Amino acid sequence: MLERLIPFRWLLEPVIGVLFLTLWLLAQLGQDVRGTITMVFLCGAIALSRIAPSTALGIAALGVLLDLIDVVALPTSGQWCGYLALLLAVTGIVSHGRPVTRWLALAGALLVGPIGAYLLLFAAESSIVPAAPGGAGALVRTVLVVLMLSIGQVMAWLLGFVVGRQRLTQRSAGSSVLVWLAQSGGAVTPQAAPGSDEPVLVRRLSRTQLVLDVVIAAAFFLLAAVGVFGQSAHALLVLLGLSIALALRRLSPPVALGVAWFSAIGQMLGGGGITPGDVAILAVLYATSAYGDRITRWAGLISAGVGAIVAALYLTLTSALSQTMFSAVSSRLGELALQFVFLAVVSATVLGLSWVLGLLARTWRNARVSRRAQIAAEEQRQRAQQSVVVEQERNRIARDMHDVVAHSLAVVIAQADGARYARHADPESVDEALKTISTTAREALGDVRLLLGELRHSQGSGPQPGIDDLQRLLEQLNHAGLPVAFTQEGVPTPLGGGLQMAIYRIVQEALTNALRHGDTNEEAQLVIDWRQDGVKLTVINRMPLVPALPSGARGGHGVPGMRERATLAGGWLSAEPGNGLFTVSAYLPSAVGPHPGTLA
Repeated sequence: MLERLIPFRWLLEPVIGVLFLTLWLLAQLGQDVRGTITMVFLCGAIALSRIAPSTALGIAALGVLLDLIDVVALPTSGQWCGYLALLLAVTGIVSHGRPVTRWLALAGALLVGPIGAYLLLFAAESSIVPAAPGGAGALVRTVLVVLMLSIGQVMAWLLGFVVGRQRLTQRSAGSSVLVWLAQSGGAVTPQAAPGSDEPVLVRRLSRTQLVLDVVIAAAFFLLAAVGVFGQSAHALLVLLGLSIALALRRLSPPVALGVAWFSAIGQMLGGGGITPGDVAILAVLYATSAYGDRITRWAGLISAGVGAIVAALYLTLTSALSQTMFSAVSSRLGELALQFVFLAVVSATVLGLSWVLGLLARTWRNARVSRRAQIAAEEQRQRAQQSVVVEQERNRIARDMHDVVAHSLAVVIAQADGARYARHADPESVDEALKTISTTAREALGDVRLLLGELRHSQGSGPQPGIDDLQRLLEQLNHAGLPVAFTQEGVPTPLGGGLQMAIYRIVQEALTNALRHGDTNEEAQLVIDWRQDGVKLTVINRMPLVPALPSGARGGHGVPGMRERATLAGGWLSAEPGNGLFTVSAYLPSAVGPHPGTLA
């Protein structure tokens, strides 16, 4: 159904304008033709706000000017209807207008406050609030009406600005009904970069969060209503507005801020003092900095400052007017000034502290998210680094084993050629040659298995280390500061060059890790257990008394390499701490048996 309505979204504003004007005529609010002309201009601004925002802004300005020239054309109820039409027009103009049009609309919105106060309070009959004694009551009433009208226009401008920024961002499409309705038409404005702090009208909340906010607001209304029970309906309406703002504080911080402002101004227009319901204002200011976008955060901070001044001025004047007539106030100007400063400081502290606490909560929440992302990135980096280390170890194994394999195959070729030439002259030497070929081929087969899967072509040169070089390795480690107790069990058996180098490299890496990360004041132990079918290696070293670092934090690059060597040799390797010791155990088979699929 919604897909069919997409091509007709541009008709929304014209329909609203015509409907608004029709209701105006049916209600017979325009008793004068000039008042009807004024309303026609304002409704025309609504109708053109999407199609021609700049033209709509000019028409709206003409409507306000006509109303200002002939104020008797519209009664008080008509003035309020005109103000509502202007709110709708400003929202549409800012949603679809270009930047210049938007800022001109903001300037006009700020002028609506004093103009509307003049039309409502002085040029037309009005009884918005009971007049206080003397001229001071009129002054307070005028200031409050100016604030209320200006805030309403500014909130309409902010609503249009947020909708206008979101309507061209694909990833925010469908986030709210207003954004969906504004998707087509209007001026093309630069889109915000992905990941930037874009204005957001409606935040995404879980169902649990929505229900929780509604329940909290309902409980707040019931508890606060006890304090205003028996008072006028005006006090209950103000409390209802504050409760609605409390319910919307996380779902839509800018809307909640606007509702809170209207409720606070309405409370002052009714002559009310500070009530427990005003706590909702603190919660809304907290939400603007904790959950709002950049514009909402700044609006919350400005609201805290302006609200502190307005509240201090209101409380100071109402306190003075409740005690004496305005004619006697002039004799207490010094006392009133001190009272105003004190109330302004207290109000700014309370309101500003709520905003700062929200900003701190936002910073803490962002820090947690960043920390989780950092931990995930670090884990990914360690996994990638470990993969690189394993790959480098494969390359090193292939390079180290190159000469051993080449030597073994050369011996096999030489013995085979010699046996072929000597089989007639010396038949007995053929058996010896075949035995040598068999032994060498088995050793070469084990070496070739170590190279399978490497698919690397780098070559090394120089002699390859073996078991005979272990003593020299232990002497080097002893000179470096790690004493090693070397023990051999069983009867040593001849091993191939590749297997000897695997044993040497595993022992070298295990003892090097013991030197780097272990307690060098204690002697490390190296045990080589010669068995009939293979060799078992055991390296034990004492761990330091300081708390162990997390896995992967101390380097740990040698363990994957040792395990890779043992696996490619057909064996296994384990490395684990326990009882203050770090033990590396490995088993490498000496006999080369069938290995299905290896040579396929």
